[in-house]
Amino acid sequence: MATVLVTGVGGASGIGAVRALQETTTHDVVGVDMDPEAAGLYLADVGRSIPPASDDDWAVVIRDVIEQYGVDVVVPTVDEELPLLDGLPDDVPVVAPRDDVIEVTLDKYATYQRLDEAGHTVPRTWLASEADAIPESAYPLIRKPRRGRGSRGIERVETPAALSQSLSGTDRPADEVLLQAFVGGTEFTTSAVVATDDRLLAVVPKEAIEKDGSTVKGVTRDHDAVTESCRAIAETLAPGGPMNVQQIVDDEGRPHTIEINPRFSSTACLTVRAGVNELDMLVRDALGESVTPSTEFDAGVYLLRYDNHVFVDRDQVHSRVGQS
Repeated sequence: MATVLVTGVGGASGIGAVRALQETTTHDVVGVDMDPEAAGLYLADVGRSIPPASDDDWAVVIRDVIEQYGVDVVVPTVDEELPLLDGLPDDVPVVAPRDDVIEVTLDKYATYQRLDEAGHTVPRTWLASEADAIPESAYPLIRKPRRGRGSRGIERVETPAALSQSLSGTDRPADEVLLQAFVGGTEFTTSAVVATDDRLLAVVPKEAIEKDGSTVKGVTRDHDAVTESCRAIAETLAPGGPMNVQQIVDDEGRPHTIEINPRFSSTACLTVRAGVNELDMLVRDALGESVTPSTEFDAGVYLLRYDNHVFVDRDQVHSRVGQS
């Protein structure tokens, strides 16, 4: 049994991680979030509000939490925190990819370049600063932030004129806006479970049936092409930690990789339910335990996300604020 710190427990990824760890392991779970009213603070065994990752004191506060609660391992679920992980204690492992992989995958354009150079199938991609060079035959395009998460700021544009109008409505610099050729098909969000020594422990493809920021309806699928594509991507990137690979499978069954999240996704709980406990596997791996690869999972397991309620009194809320 270990004490596991899960960050971002106000979001779907963090809440899913807390509940999966509590339901399937004997680990103690410490949850942190910048919102003292985040539901996950009250679902975890211990909850504590912390500053946002943009605050200069974020790493200092996390170190205090680690010391106060005897944390053995950290599981981050917030993109903005990932570049700050090197500020945490060296003797407490973090379940995340290596720094260089985090840097590449948080930059969607750098991800496209890296995968394209390695021969993986990716949609043709440009920066908005290159818009004038995009042939009209490449439309429709997907406009999205170069850095961002949760499907925020994504728009489909049909023509060069529509693109010009779309870009005039954003205050982002042109080099911070990505333009990607639209690929029709079925969206997949796949868990690539990679150990610290880069062994691929499991690949679990999941169809994203419906999304609202994160996946709200999904199902595990036995899809050979997606599995092999994600295996090849894991070999290329050698992340040494969890990856969530987002792809569109076209009508011919070919996966096109559109993004990679260098962390556990909001559907990690579905992976666990389908028989591959990626959270526990990588927590134990981070702690130096021997972990056996898992090649089998249950296909056809559905995730149907819904609203639930946590009731707390005023004193409980106040106890989560800045406690040390």
